Amino acid sequence: MQQVESAKIKNIIFDFGNVLLNIDEQRSFDKLNELLDAEKCKDLDEIVIHPFERGEFSEEAFFNRLQRRSKKVLNGDLYYEAWNAMLQDFPANRIRFLQELRGRFKIFILSNTNITHLRNVKRRIKIDHNIDDFDSYFDKCYYSHLIHMRKPEKRIYEFVLEDSNIKADETLFIDDKQENLVPAKELGIYTYCHSPSEDISEVFSRIIF
Repeated sequence: MQQVESAKIKNIIFDFGNVLLNIDEQRSFDKLNELLDAEKCKDLDEIVIHPFERGEFSEEAFFNRLQRRSKKVLNGDLYYEAWNAMLQDFPANRIRFLQELRGRFKIFILSNTNITHLRNVKRRIKIDHNIDDFDSYFDKCYYSHLIHMRKPEKRIYEFVLEDSNIKADETLFIDDKQENLVPAKELGIYTYCHSPSEDISEVFSRIIF
């Protein structure tokens, strides 16, 4: 367990998926594998998914690119359902956790996401928790498709520090992917690699002591 002395930390940057929001990426991968032609998908991350997460083309263009890589062109709803299959729940205890943190720290989201996922997640949070403005639970949210950068590009961490006017050595970044932590650590940000098998609200007190 990595630990950080609480006196040093004024800011917490959270990854979204698999830290705050429960997701199961394998569900989407499995469903897309059923639809897509593997020979046409060798460049799927670089040419389709990562640019979509940077907001470099529209939602319509994204699903068109998936269709063009299909074994055969199918109803568009199937691609939409496959892409969203990874999205799970946002537990109520994490809403309370965020509310408690606001009195102690500035808190932020830094997420590789896209217009489709974010819209669906916020819709579900509205239904499940009657929250109209989820972003208001944070000092600021940085979504990759809106700032046209994605983790682990070093520039995204530099941008967040500058835009939020926060100091690296007063900041803790929590992500579930080790590769996303490396550039942050190089900038002097404290980091913690979170296991999705644990609840962040339960382990947080052991990260910051």
